[in-house]
Amino acid sequence: MSDTIDTSKLDPVTLAKHLGNPEGAIGKAVTANLNKINAGGYSAVLAKLAISDGERVVEIGFGNGREILRVLSQAADVTYFGLDISETMVADAREFNATAVHAGRATIVCGTCSAIPADAKSFDKAIALNTIYFWPDPIADLRELRRVLRVGGRLVLGALAPWSADGRAVFQHGFRFYRESELRDLLTQAGFVRVSIDMINETVIPSTGQPWNRDYFIVSAE
Repeated sequence: MSDTIDTSKLDPVTLAKHLGNPEGAIGKAVTANLNKINAGGYSAVLAKLAISDGERVVEIGFGNGREILRVLSQAADVTYFGLDISETMVADAREFNATAVHAGRATIVCGTCSAIPADAKSFDKAIALNTIYFWPDPIADLRELRRVLRVGGRLVLGALAPWSADGRAVFQHGFRFYRESELRDLLTQAGFVRVSIDMINETVIPSTGQPWNRDYFIVSAE
């Protein structure tokens, strides 16, 4: 059904709602378009993450889970734990990744970054792509990610540069963007060290069909 929904016709408030918490058929359609838009950023995040054999990876906000198999394919014996706020996305991701779930290589649950259901030092690597915009208390959420990462574990976070949101009505509803200096400060206050920030420039095609040139931060911290 999501294939029949023209997301370019959604008003900014509705689109923003489903970008932050995709629900139902509209949420599935919005997320399907995001898969294309975010492919380049996700590749950059995985390259910076440098997953090794046997590592445990946690991801915050996996959307429909179409990238989970790519995470698992980065090295041998990788295991994955995904957390998403949307029950629609959790169900979709579990169905798409059923083989990995049944094999015990992927765990997919509903929840928020503020309370990750895992013991301290449970993971080697963490991914958070396009989610920090929606965190009410980003320092608390980053501290929670730091808690579940082992000593020396790495978080790689992807976030749109603030100026690339200028002039786009959807981003005026529920999004909060951060400058490079602000991201460094948040991570430092949360207990991360060795923070590095790269910026990629890319042209993507949103549902409107109009090319969008944007700058995107790839943030790495340990």
